[in-house]
Amino acid sequence: MCRMNTSENKPFTIFREDPLQLHMWWDNLGKNSKEIVVRVLGGLITLLNVKARTDVIEALIPFWDSTRNVFRFADFELTPTLEEVAGYAGMNGNLRSQYLLSPRPVLPHQFLDLLNISRTVQNNDLSKGCCALQFLYQCYGNPRGFDEPNLGLTHTGNRGKWEARRTLAFITAFLGIMVCPRDDKKIEIGLVGMVDVAMKRAESIIVPLILLEIYRALTVCKEGGSFFQGCNLLLQLWIQEHLCHRVGYMNFGLTGLNCIEKFEKRVTGVAFHEGIGDWFIRQRSLTADQIEWAFGWLPATEAICMSAKKCYVLLMGVHSIQPYAPHRVLRQLGRFQIIPHD
Repeated sequence: MCRMNTSENKPFTIFREDPLQLHMWWDNLGKNSKEIVVRVLGGLITLLNVKARTDVIEALIPFWDSTRNVFRFADFELTPTLEEVAGYAGMNGNLRSQYLLSPRPVLPHQFLDLLNISRTVQNNDLSKGCCALQFLYQCYGNPRGFDEPNLGLTHTGNRGKWEARRTLAFITAFLGIMVCPRDDKKIEIGLVGMVDVAMKRAESIIVPLILLEIYRALTVCKEGGSFFQGCNLLLQLWIQEHLCHRVGYMNFGLTGLNCIEKFEKRVTGVAFHEGIGDWFIRQRSLTADQIEWAFGWLPATEAICMSAKKCYVLLMGVHSIQPYAPHRVLRQLGRFQIIPHD
């Protein structure tokens, strides 16, 4: 049944508003730094301009099947796929040859070392495996941070190193806030190790991490959790676009890095519901002939990742390992599909 906010149930919350500091940080980055950010994050940086919808996410959760990692509607299954997440990020190249990134264990002193911050700096959050955005912003977000003598930075006088670490810190902050948010608004320090590898390996990709954090967040919320810890912004775009069914619609033009920016144009003329109740009722009555199965702008011809021996593969996220079973939703890749046997 649908979650409702009652005295016995904590209000359901999601990441709602990206901090002004993150916008200011992005605006103040130099041209070279922005190019590195886009290489790692692709078009995901445009999520900064997407308005969050709590009702869309909360109404989806009752339909989530956490044993199969799919949404189960009246007569069909649907799930976010690696191809779709990659498409939204504008990473439409040969993804099979990419290095799949996953978080790495990072101790507090390693976190400080990677960011060229002295180990003598005192921060109580680090021992808990997290840090505040303000901690990173005062060191690397503020364009005057390089000249601040009391931050504990260990590359005094070397602006090149400061700029490089500034980019590393920004991507870490973006992922910690926009992609893997915490209800206390802190940032997981383990992300910095993954971002460090992403910046050094040009062929790396973060798409599996994003997808797996969405899966985990849906499962946690289905089991009673009240905060969505995955990328709710991407999930709400995904479900809304699948509901934009147009008979005979085909448009196999790649959208690239501006896929998220062009979302509103792609859904022009489609009326979406307002409020969790209306969303829930609509989804409860959904049938397979009422949705857009394959995105017209995503000419997926083969699955990025699929096991030849088992019906699923395992992918790693920040907090868990999750099964991924693309064979259950081949219709989203433009192939013939029936609901497979378990």
